Amino acid sequence: MATYGRKIRRSLSPFLIGLSVCCTATLFAQEGETGASMNGVGDSLALRYTEAELVAQVQITGVHRDVDNALSEPGMIALSGYVYSAVSRHVWKGQANRLVAFRLGLEYCDKKLEKGARYLIFASPDSFGRLQLRSCDAAVAESEADPLLARLREVVNG
Repeated sequence: MATYGRKIRRSLSPFLIGLSVCCTATLFAQEGETGASMNGVGDSLALRYTEAELVAQVQITGVHRDVDNALSEPGMIALSGYVYSAVSRHVWKGQANRLVAFRLGLEYCDKKLEKGARYLIFASPDSFGRLQLRSCDAAVAESEADPLLARLREVVNG
């Protein structure tokens, strides 16, 4: 029986090493992509702009919990994310409505946007047609948005 276990470990060993190398390479590639998108330089901004239905500078006026009733129990509320109401300050793409509502689910981002703060957002409709952000990078705080705004003007105008 012990010999059989050793044979299985020996045969799985190359597989596990290969899997480890593959996962490490994927992780480094994802970190590189994240770094490029965080800088706001390059093609990631053009891609985010193209994929979004709404690209706007907004100020958050309300933060509302998006409760998952199916997972909630008496005395315990399960959140699936937050729904934000905002006033648009400048719209680059999409309908230029003054009031905007969008969702940021915890499956995409675990940070909560702050009421009163301004963000550059890249929103797309979900399967129900509601606007949502699909990553933490889809909401850029005003303090970090200057390089993106300059690049956004180039992408839109150029």
